[in-house]
Amino acid sequence: MRVLALAHGLWFGGAQVSTLEFFEIMRSRVELKVLTCAGADPKFLDALGAMSIDTYYMPCRTLLGYPMLAIEQAQKLVEWADAVWITDVEYSLAQQIKRIKNVPVVAHIHSYALVCPWWGAMYGHREVCTARCSVWRIVGCKQGINRELARVGLLDGVRAGAYWLLDFGKGPLDYFRWRRVMDSVVDSVDVFVAVSNATRDIVVSHLPEVRDRVEVVYNPAAHRPWRYVSSLPERRSNYIFYAGGANLNKGPHILLRAFKLLREWGVDVELVMTGTAGTWVEALARRYGVGQGVRFLGRLLEGEYFRLMAGAGATVLPSVWPEPLPTVAIESISLGVPVVGSGLGGIPEIVDKYGAVTPPSPEEVAEAVAKVLETRYDREEMKKYAHKKFGGGNVERFLSLLQSLVK
Repeated sequence: MRVLALAHGLWFGGAQVSTLEFFEIMRSRVELKVLTCAGADPKFLDALGAMSIDTYYMPCRTLLGYPMLAIEQAQKLVEWADAVWITDVEYSLAQQIKRIKNVPVVAHIHSYALVCPWWGAMYGHREVCTARCSVWRIVGCKQGINRELARVGLLDGVRAGAYWLLDFGKGPLDYFRWRRVMDSVVDSVDVFVAVSNATRDIVVSHLPEVRDRVEVVYNPAAHRPWRYVSSLPERRSNYIFYAGGANLNKGPHILLRAFKLLREWGVDVELVMTGTAGTWVEALARRYGVGQGVRFLGRLLEGEYFRLMAGAGATVLPSVWPEPLPTVAIESISLGVPVVGSGLGGIPEIVDKYGAVTPPSPEEVAEAVAKVLETRYDREEMKKYAHKKFGGGNVERFLSLLQSLVK
């Protein structure tokens, strides 16, 4: 089977990490070629190069955050393929592919970019945007985001008020531009692959017409940490681990307030936050009076990152939006570290009995962390669970799906 994968690689996030894991296993099972952007992230390109996969580079631009590859320059590649795989948000190319060749097109759903613009934040903040997309829904989402920014001090009152007014004009503009970008996408994709049941349910609530064309295949992310960690520490340490950086959607402001409560309750614990050094998160911690108990780190090398995660008492994901399937939670449980996560999106599908799921409020997060730190977990059992549910078997399921379409 000949598979052409479209992978823009313009940024390096969870979708790209998971895609590379698929590539690693697939490259020995099928004839795989990858079409990517000429200006892709060097980290993504280095990973591709290490796999010795046939890679082709195309000019790219972005519109509303959607990568637009010059697919017309890759006509021979499309004609070569038995199936075309849209690995992330390159959805707008589906119709152009069908014009070149009536080949099966499979599109991954790692986020909510398929159903509403401004996908990076449009679904943040108290589930305000999980209803069907519309002009007024986008206006409300934008205004909700600005209110959240004002609440944590990232916007002053004057600017928040000005943005609130401007959103009445910007919202409709984004909506109609998005409709043009996504025109006929749904009709041009044969099967969508959602990374969690929660993601599938949100997409189907927006687009009921795709209900029978959405399959759920988890990302094979459980094996990755073990390339850098040779063995588990004998015991969990008294620090909790956060890996969401300075992204407001990940809830670092919630965690800082929860950490302050833990200290007030006399819980002997430290907090390690990666990707936060020198950011507004560090400044906010000083405002909350907890700066002395927190280690603010920059971006770490993967080996250092996973060794730090493996030693933690718990990994905390107090996200305020419905995370589709956060890789960090899978990696943490694979390393035998329990997770305290929001009960939003795909997080409950990962955590199971290996941690706690809670609403993203400081009080409830603090209570859950205190309880998890006192609980004993079988780390080898956690590793086996993660590898079975989020391991290479998902690649086999994905390949079976492709094969059925080709046949």
